[in-house]
Amino acid sequence: MTATISESASHLFRTEFPQLSALVQKRLEVEWRYHRRSDAAGTVPQDLLEYADDFGRMLKVAYRHSLLDALREEANWYATVFEARGSGHPVFAALLESWIVVIQGVIKPPECNELSAPLQILHQELPRMREQSRDYLRSRRAGPGSPLITCLLRGDVQGARDIVFRLLSEGRSLERLIVDSILPAMAEVGLRWELHEVEIYQEHLATEAVRTLLAGIVPMKQPTNLQPSHTALVSCVPGDKHDLVPLALWAYLEVRGWAAKNLGTSLPAHQIARAVATFAPDAVFLVLTLLPQLDDALEAIAMVRERSADCRILIGGRGAEAGRAILERAGAVVARDFDEAFRISEGGV
Repeated sequence: MTATISESASHLFRTEFPQLSALVQKRLEVEWRYHRRSDAAGTVPQDLLEYADDFGRMLKVAYRHSLLDALREEANWYATVFEARGSGHPVFAALLESWIVVIQGVIKPPECNELSAPLQILHQELPRMREQSRDYLRSRRAGPGSPLITCLLRGDVQGARDIVFRLLSEGRSLERLIVDSILPAMAEVGLRWELHEVEIYQEHLATEAVRTLLAGIVPMKQPTNLQPSHTALVSCVPGDKHDLVPLALWAYLEVRGWAAKNLGTSLPAHQIARAVATFAPDAVFLVLTLLPQLDDALEAIAMVRERSADCRILIGGRGAEAGRAILERAGAVVARDFDEAFRISEGGV
């Protein structure tokens, strides 16, 4: 793929995005009704329209920051999601084709050619993506789920607690329980939902069960007369609604001796910055799950830095890994996991 996207092309895409997105949606509706799905009644599924809009918002970030390798990785993931949901190659092809056609129809050369070129490359790679997705899905079907995941999907809070207490009785520390058991179970449930392997109600049951588990872990830490070693604020970046990860990080920091406050999700950047000014924490931990929220993360980092030059800003999540270089240039530290974030924030490496 092209190494960079010019500022003029990126600016045009951002400026025209509302019109581009609306035209993509309309084209997909036509494709669904009259071409690829002429045998199907009704309108195009809402989730396909949402995926198309999400893909476009991801393009805005990928073009603006020339994250074309990340774009390819995201495209591989979209291909896997569509394959898992039974629509596979034709629907993802229609999504890519719609963005290509609309970009070329609305934006003039040479910028339209620059913007559509990475998508045309992805379109050419669809057969490879399809085979890769099928291999991945076949390998997943062979793997058994853990007892904790089974309990979570049933909403069996007591069963999940029994597993937690058994692990503690075997010598597992509270922080290792969070990192090695609860976090992987959360990730697996989320993955199963994205791949259409579980029902939406099962994902909701699991989510509420995990909330209960995490809320019950902090009171289990050993009482001490010592003052907390550090203070922290934990928050999703603006627009990120994946609230279980900051909740788990809050619990992790608390059981490791910090005084942490969880700001949750969807808080505007200026409110995160105000919280920093009010509480003067040693560190702010931000969670960036999705690449389209990268610019929101950068805005939050800039506003926090305006309020506090000394507060350390650490950020993690799938989206943070994709935008690592950009986030680090903005003054944040990107951590791969909870343990690395903890070591860095306490002055380690």
